[in-house]
Amino acid sequence: MKQIKKAKIKDYTTYKLTGEIKEVFIPENIDELVKLLSNLDNYKIIGNGSNLIISESFNVPLIKLSSFDNLKIDGNIVTVGAGYSLMKMCRCCADKGLSGLEFASGIPGSVGGAIYMNAGAYGKEIKDVLKSVTVIDGVNIKKMDASSLDFGYRSSIFKKKKYICVEAEFELKEGDKKKILSDMKNIMEKRRGVQPLEYPSAGSVFRNSSQPAGKLIEDIGLKGLRVGDAEVSIKHANFIVNRGLASAEDVIELIEIIKTKIKDKYGIDLELEQEILKG
Repeated sequence: MKQIKKAKIKDYTTYKLTGEIKEVFIPENIDELVKLLSNLDNYKIIGNGSNLIISESFNVPLIKLSSFDNLKIDGNIVTVGAGYSLMKMCRCCADKGLSGLEFASGIPGSVGGAIYMNAGAYGKEIKDVLKSVTVIDGVNIKKMDASSLDFGYRSSIFKKKKYICVEAEFELKEGDKKKILSDMKNIMEKRRGVQPLEYPSAGSVFRNSSQPAGKLIEDIGLKGLRVGDAEVSIKHANFIVNRGLASAEDVIELIEIIKTKIKDKYGIDLELEQEILKG
């Protein structure tokens, strides 16, 4: 098992934030993970860190499941480790002529992270194609049907219970490879056209409510607002980007300013889609 002390936050989040955190463990397999869990009172499981804001004040060990990266395709059933890249899985399935994951082809998270938050785009969500998951519940390993995972908008049972997803099964449909690849290309082009992919970020900051959060933020003129190197994107107002050396505190302060201004103007309490880890 790999253990990194005083780990650089930028290496574990897509925000590429400054600072260091206590330590990161990278278990190689389930046995190592179970043993590690039995020795820790508190911990946080992470994937690609594509939805996280990690502060230096966060004093809890991180466990990264990047070594859980198996992939097996049997007909239309895809079995994949929680640490596998979601975008890479989408490409592999497309190459096999399997349809159903086109919507997720531009989501930069791990498979486990996508399940944890029921990631979605363009009207579809992970739950729509997920068949089952293998989880660790304490030290017990069990398989759970997707229907029992209490999925909601950007939520799942994994946000409420200390289950750890280590593997998942997806059920896809056979399709035309050329069309699947074309649809994925169109989705990526659409993302590049409206999202600030040229800067580090963690995707949408706030959940949409009665109106798209980005429109509310743009309409009150907050595009380009900065705290340190954290900036409300001028391309998409529901993105905060790191223009250089942003810290978690910069991002969090900017989030609070946005929430306050939206509340004052519209009486709407914006709900955070990203997850903040701090002491």
